[in-house]
Amino acid sequence: MRYALLAFHFGTYLAFRLCEALLRFLPLDVAFTVGKAAGIGVYQLARNRRNLAQKNLRLAFGKEMTKTQLRALNREHFQLLGANLLAGLKASTMPHEKLWERVSANVPENRGRTGWVALISHIGNWELFSHLGEKYPEYRFGAIYQPLKNPFVDRHMRRTRERSGIRLFDRRTELLGCVRFLREGGVVGVLVDQGAGYAGLWTPLFGRLTSSSTLAATLAIRTGLPVVPLSINTVGRARWELNILEPFQPRHDDTELLTAEINRLLETQIRRSPADWLWAHNRWKPLRPHFLFARDQRRVFLPRDLDPSTLDPFRILIVSPPGTEDPRVAFPAVRAIRKGRPDTWLGVLAPADAAGIWRENPDVAKVIPFAQDDSPFALAAKVRSSADFDAAIFLTPWWKTTVAAWLARIPLRVGRRGTLFSLLYTQRRWASEYALPPDRDHLRMARSIGADTRDPEPTSA
Repeated sequence: MRYALLAFHFGTYLAFRLCEALLRFLPLDVAFTVGKAAGIGVYQLARNRRNLAQKNLRLAFGKEMTKTQLRALNREHFQLLGANLLAGLKASTMPHEKLWERVSANVPENRGRTGWVALISHIGNWELFSHLGEKYPEYRFGAIYQPLKNPFVDRHMRRTRERSGIRLFDRRTELLGCVRFLREGGVVGVLVDQGAGYAGLWTPLFGRLTSSSTLAATLAIRTGLPVVPLSINTVGRARWELNILEPFQPRHDDTELLTAEINRLLETQIRRSPADWLWAHNRWKPLRPHFLFARDQRRVFLPRDLDPSTLDPFRILIVSPPGTEDPRVAFPAVRAIRKGRPDTWLGVLAPADAAGIWRENPDVAKVIPFAQDDSPFALAAKVRSSADFDAAIFLTPWWKTTVAAWLARIPLRVGRRGTLFSLLYTQRRWASEYALPPDRDHLRMARSIGADTRDPEPTSA
């Protein structure tokens, strides 16, 4: 298996180098145009990525743009993504004098000559960041680097960046060296627009909680240096503008507050040229299996000037048991799920004869009643018209509601293993070795997704 993986990585590396070699023979304008055409092809064929980008754009600009405008923006995003990827590869084969003829610069006068933490992101032609040492030789540039999974491509990319005068610091082992580099007057680029997993701080970006790295904030506070947002925006065919915003000097030593402020700076950068950012990346991805926070005591930070009610909620659909079971036995588990993260919004898909009981539950925002003879298509239509759900939790498996949630394209579908239709779940919990009472079984389901089920508070009717 190990040798097969190495062979795959080596084949990928050879294909990458072949692409680089072919690009050497293309003018930069042609590479940009070909990449733009390829982006349109990906937009048409990669349905899942297109839908993901559309969902992200709706999250960020849904209150400001029409559906037609959002679709046009999504299409332009894929065009620029393809164009800048090929142009970025071509740039690594060009003399830096020719390359920087294509880049204008918007640089503040007072950026200083001391060290600073550069906030970089996937905006425009981000590969040009690796050439900044050639453009501004008066600075010593470095970057936090996460090794690629492909060791051959990783070694090649490290050599390419180091030839451009960029000092690379492995984020796993070289952070102390990075701090020393900053204190000696260096400039270190830190990506601030990627998810940070379970270790990240959950703070808003475009009004929705997402896992954010605190690394840039930690480096700035530890060294006492300012953060400076950088972006390289597309302004024409194979033309870019380097934007370096005014230095932002932290006036406190709170890494969580500074991380939230950095997210706001990132929003400002993205709004300057929305089509340039990487919307096809799942930036607001819920973590699995624990997409709730309470069990892991995950860090959440809400700025003081933010009204929590204005957060875009994380919408969870609870699928009520369809049989004769009293829905009230599930209320403790539902309570634990609702308290699992501060932005939770709960809807319940329930049989019509149980809908009244569910409406008594103060943790439930909306009840979607259905008749037992409703088809899965009818159920899916009801779900889609009620809310754009992020997750569905099946307290009791039933083929019809399982198919309906799949048809409604709810991305996270959580249920128990066992039946054939459980293959439609994206997250399956093993059945208990022993038969459990329904209330404890529902609590076990809640705990499997990250809820804290220790002595949940009773739900008043």
